[in-house]
Amino acid sequence: MGDSSCMGCKKVEETIYWSQFQTVQFFQVLSGLRYDHHLAIPKKFSENLRGKLAGTVRLKGPSGSVWEVGLASDGESLYLKRGWKKFVREHSLQKNDVLVFKYNGNLQFDVFMFDQLSLCEKEASYFVKQCAHKELTGADKTEKTTPRARTIYLESTSNESAQEEDERKVVKRPRKDGTSPKENHQSSGKLKKKSVDRSGPSSNVSPLRWESNRRAVTEEEKDKAIQAASSAASDDSLTVVMREYHVHKGFYMSIPVEWSRKHLPQKNFDVCMRMKEKTWMAKAYFRKATSGHGVSGAGWKYFVLENSLEIDDVCLFNLVSESSSLCVFDVRIFRVIDDVLPRKVMGTSSKGKPGRPCKNDFWKAD
Repeated sequence: MGDSSCMGCKKVEETIYWSQFQTVQFFQVLSGLRYDHHLAIPKKFSENLRGKLAGTVRLKGPSGSVWEVGLASDGESLYLKRGWKKFVREHSLQKNDVLVFKYNGNLQFDVFMFDQLSLCEKEASYFVKQCAHKELTGADKTEKTTPRARTIYLESTSNESAQEEDERKVVKRPRKDGTSPKENHQSSGKLKKKSVDRSGPSSNVSPLRWESNRRAVTEEEKDKAIQAASSAASDDSLTVVMREYHVHKGFYMSIPVEWSRKHLPQKNFDVCMRMKEKTWMAKAYFRKATSGHGVSGAGWKYFVLENSLEIDDVCLFNLVSESSSLCVFDVRIFRVIDDVLPRKVMGTSSKGKPGRPCKNDFWKAD
């Protein structure tokens, strides 16, 4: 009976630890030939935090800098994958170094690093330069909203040039050395974009853009998608018709001011988009001048690309959870055409050569 009682106490203690403690921790040794390619999260840890870890997490190093790293699963284990190599490289981590991960909630870990030989903290980890951890793409335009029933059209006009310039200051933050931040890949998915040739002057490099292989659509098909989304929407739903700057270039979605004021925290926050048991994390940036928000970052781009969103497709966003730092949306897509075709990647290098198509393979090196 004594053993049974002790086992019962252990179960209670484990339940309290995983459900009520504000922080939980695990450690991992960097082992194997590809320790810099991905890192497995202990199975017990991931199982107890099931539903809380998805999309992209933030790794805060001893220096205070933050790196965004994508989570991925092979069906059994959960891994730190996209962006992990950069984290390892910038902290000069080596095989058999020991890392302690302290989970603070809200998809953020504090990471402490210990040398493989001395088993003492790596002193250099406290002096790593502040990196461009705000993983933002060139999606730096705001759009004007024009309502149609419950459906929201986001249009870009020349009258908003001043506001667009202001948004650029928010979305694209230069590093201390004056260079622009490079895009890091943050997503729960598998898309990987090859860099364009950078051998020439940067001013001559054309950005990559994604072009549709879809056939031309009719006005009737467009209206049908809008009507289907409107029928499924509630009074509090946000319904957005995709435009070129949402899905082909820029990758930025403005949230209407009226809806934003009514439903969202008036500050920057993380966005979790859920669809078919899969999640994507993005950033929502608050514009004080208009009290509106814009959603951008690599998370929005990967949501678009992995779901093959096209111009005139309609997205229905239902807000299911809202806090000061995180808003969770269930998303439904109403396509103009049901057939989904892989899109082309277009772009030119500094020498004028066409950009190459994307290669998608999760387990290839970053």
